[in-house]
Amino acid sequence: MWKALAGRRMQWQLALICLTGVLIAALSVFLISGAIRGAAQIVIGDAARAVEAAAGELAAQGAERAAQEADWAETATELKDVSLRGITLVVLRSYPGVEGGYWTGGEFLGYAFPTHLNPDQKTDLPETELREIQAAVEAARAGLDSRRVAMGPDQAVVISARYNRKLDMSAWAMKRVSGLADPREQQRRWWLAALVTAALVSIVATLAAAAGFARGVRGITRGLELLEHDYHHRLPAAPGELGEIARAVNRMIERREALEKELRREDRLRTMGRLVAAVAHEIRNPLNGMRLAAQLLKKQAEQRRIEGRHLDSIIAEVDRLEDLVREFLAFDQKRPPELKRQAVRPCAERAARLVAAQAERQGIAIEIEERGGPVWACYDEGRLTQVLLNLLLNSMESQGEGGWVRMEIEGGERASVRVTDSGPALSAGEQERLFEMFYSNKPGGAGLGLAVSRELMRQMNGDLEYDASQEHASFVVRMAA
Repeated sequence: MWKALAGRRMQWQLALICLTGVLIAALSVFLISGAIRGAAQIVIGDAARAVEAAAGELAAQGAERAAQEADWAETATELKDVSLRGITLVVLRSYPGVEGGYWTGGEFLGYAFPTHLNPDQKTDLPETELREIQAAVEAARAGLDSRRVAMGPDQAVVISARYNRKLDMSAWAMKRVSGLADPREQQRRWWLAALVTAALVSIVATLAAAAGFARGVRGITRGLELLEHDYHHRLPAAPGELGEIARAVNRMIERREALEKELRREDRLRTMGRLVAAVAHEIRNPLNGMRLAAQLLKKQAEQRRIEGRHLDSIIAEVDRLEDLVREFLAFDQKRPPELKRQAVRPCAERAARLVAAQAERQGIAIEIEERGGPVWACYDEGRLTQVLLNLLLNSMESQGEGGWVRMEIEGGERASVRVTDSGPALSAGEQERLFEMFYSNKPGGAGLGLAVSRELMRQMNGDLEYDASQEHASFVVRMAA
């Protein structure tokens, strides 16, 4: 469970950012609403004190006017309206934004709004607020608190009234306070603002998180690019999921280094095994020649006639074995070949002599043909002998009993020795892997002869190729003339 939660850390972070934005917005709405309510109470309180004072002064002035006229009760309504409006105009000039009048005999009289901003005098009653004004008047008549605060969409209306029981007349005053809306409307507006604010906070926070994520991705990308050239480079630490990715990549690098170390150790072992196989393969050929020569010497000794050429073959093969052992012991140093310009035919004849006994036993004829007179080339005698010997032995092993092997020596810009036997040409699949190390189409073959021979020729600035255009199996040894 915890692993699953950790794997979704980025999603949880974004959700937390959004929740934080909503909480901040809600707290902001709460604080701002509280501040606005406090400010509104102050403004409404000031307006209430103004209308209460205005209503009280209107009531006092109205009572004084009624006392001055003995027949006030009998005075016509129109005259009362004019007389009371004069009082209202005078009194309310001292109260900016306050309008008011009187209620007597079941109707409104003396209404005026002397500080109205319009150039024309406002004399019509405020129809919208009449119900609230009547409620304030009735409350005053009943001896209750007459103050009324009516909240509209864009303003608040504060009303107060004073009742004179003796005259059965009420004075009222009203003031509009702009910018103070109904609390429910304000609350809706602020919640809308809160949602917008929360969305903006979430967007900004998400963009910031995305920017941090992008920076982390760029850091990992740069680290991976460096890994293409420096396999020991480590990705820098990073927070969150990117840090987990960086740590995973670093662990992968460490595992790869451990595997590479193990592979190098195994490669050294494989190289040692190949070296041993190569030594065994290269030593086996001269040993076979020595064995055949020794067998012939034994027969001649029994017949009491010994030919020196067989002893020469044994000595030559021993010398070649010594050279081979020296080369394999110096495998890492790769001794450079001792190149010397010399005739090619003597080297070919030497290789033919080394396999003559085996060829005679298998009934295989070995032919040497030199075209265009003596051919000279630049080569190492020991290495070229080894290459030609490998080719002759391969041809003889592939044919079995009977047949022929021909060595054709030809000059030119690059001297060549073509070794062709009477056997069939190689298949396309065999040709493709012919010079591959450890590949052999012979049972028990080490697969080293042709690969080593080509390498020896290339060390002498030459090459060894298979000629697929011939009817029979044919190899061409090329050398610098």
